[in-house]
Amino acid sequence: MKAHIVGGGFAGLAAAALLIRDIKTPGSDITIYEADDKLGGGFFLDGDAEHGYNVPGSIFDKEFRCALNLLETITTQRYPRINVAEEFLTFNREHPFDDLTHIVDRNLNRVHDPLRYGLTLGDGLKLAKLSLTSEASLDGQLIRDWFPQRFFDTEFWLLWSTLMGSLPQHTIIEFRRYLNRFVYLFPDLSTMAHVFRSQFNQHEAFVEPLVAWLTKNGVNFERGAFVSDLDFTNTSGRMTVNRLHVQRANGPPTVTVAPDDIVLVTTGSQAADLRAGTMDAAPPPKPPHPGRSWALWKTLAAKHKGFGDPSVFFGDDKILDSRWVTFTVTTKRQEFLDEIINLTGSGTGSGGLLTLRDSPWVISLSIFEQPEILDQPPGTYVWWGYGLHPENKGTLDQKPMNECTGKEILREILYHLGMKQGKPTTETIVSSSICIPCDMPYVNNIWLKRKRGDRPPVVPEGMTNLGLLGQYVEVERDITFTFEYSTRTAFEAIRQLKGGPPPPPVYRGQCDPGGVWKATKVFLGLTKT
Repeated sequence: MKAHIVGGGFAGLAAAALLIRDIKTPGSDITIYEADDKLGGGFFLDGDAEHGYNVPGSIFDKEFRCALNLLETITTQRYPRINVAEEFLTFNREHPFDDLTHIVDRNLNRVHDPLRYGLTLGDGLKLAKLSLTSEASLDGQLIRDWFPQRFFDTEFWLLWSTLMGSLPQHTIIEFRRYLNRFVYLFPDLSTMAHVFRSQFNQHEAFVEPLVAWLTKNGVNFERGAFVSDLDFTNTSGRMTVNRLHVQRANGPPTVTVAPDDIVLVTTGSQAADLRAGTMDAAPPPKPPHPGRSWALWKTLAAKHKGFGDPSVFFGDDKILDSRWVTFTVTTKRQEFLDEIINLTGSGTGSGGLLTLRDSPWVISLSIFEQPEILDQPPGTYVWWGYGLHPENKGTLDQKPMNECTGKEILREILYHLGMKQGKPTTETIVSSSICIPCDMPYVNNIWLKRKRGDRPPVVPEGMTNLGLLGQYVEVERDITFTFEYSTRTAFEAIRQLKGGPPPPPVYRGQCDPGGVWKATKVFLGLTKT
């Protein structure tokens, strides 16, 4: 058996590792086809200290069971006797978040309601009702269909949306899944005490060790290889992939697939059509290869039933409700870090998110534990943030966030932190910093309105050797926007097609008495938030 894996993001890399570990597939019989030059998908690492880094943001928790199960197999590159899961869990145990100031208003006053984050008991009952409602009855419904505007004006909603990404116009289906998954976090939404993060950027923390392990095991990587289509044989309604069509600089345009081979395809990426700007230039309006991330999925869905509908998640008409603009700031001085420490009372790396509530873009930022990049030079610091509403016009330049240069975004942030242009501290920070803006038009599209069937199953009906991976396939109960979901789809595809072991069960917070009781105590006023 040979394995053909389309997409070198985390889902594809995880699938290769699971084939080796659980099915005993020789690494030399596995090929990963990646259209880009770099592996890792949404866990990217670009730039350098001189020109500015560009990294994504992400949060995790202790119940990422599939991902941690996999990463227990992968050794760290720095410490060969320590596995990646152990390093991750040890770091979070020893360096928990303690976010003393999560939200500030325009006057930089802390915004916090210690009684239920501003929610009423009625809101609690409505959330409980949603938790117990059958998902099948929620097709096509939005979050705002369930809650009044007052709900969206609470501290709870701002905490939830800036952590999880949800907006009122997003699907109630994913909101319900997140609610059930993270009910145990209710007492800690403000402090982020049980929210996890990687010790340094996710590319070096997770992707590089995984790629190194796969390389050591002989896996073949074809970078710059875009798989544009699949051919099938049809025998009595059973479909078997027999050929890949591959666009690449070298090598034949097709790859023959044997009936007992396995083909695993990542259907899309939240990092699709990503483009970065510079300190002096906004991100370009168009990517070099628009739509390539989901092109194969679109082709398959157009020709075969049961492959879902990529137009629910991708296309120009989806960007308004799915775009984020992130920014990564590389600085050679500590003035900004000192200002944030003085404002929040939280030390570097321990403060989680700081949300500027009254900024038009609803900016959230985070000061990483340093170093964020392993070879980050001494005396260099990296921090990150994003705009939840980048479509709004900024205060200073009156432009949407995606049309702003890094310098314009940095000055907007400083303005809303009370550091106005011309002040010595402001100018010192600007002159010693490089802010890289990154336009991510589809990063939040997993929250878009959907119904059953819009996401295909991991193995579409009738397929004998094809599995689908990533954020845009359907797995019961689990939440997207996580590398846990990517890993779970890999587990499921290999289990269904090759008899691999089942994945660890999805953590269901609504069935955990301890987690439910924590949330209940918040609503009864027995726990101050």
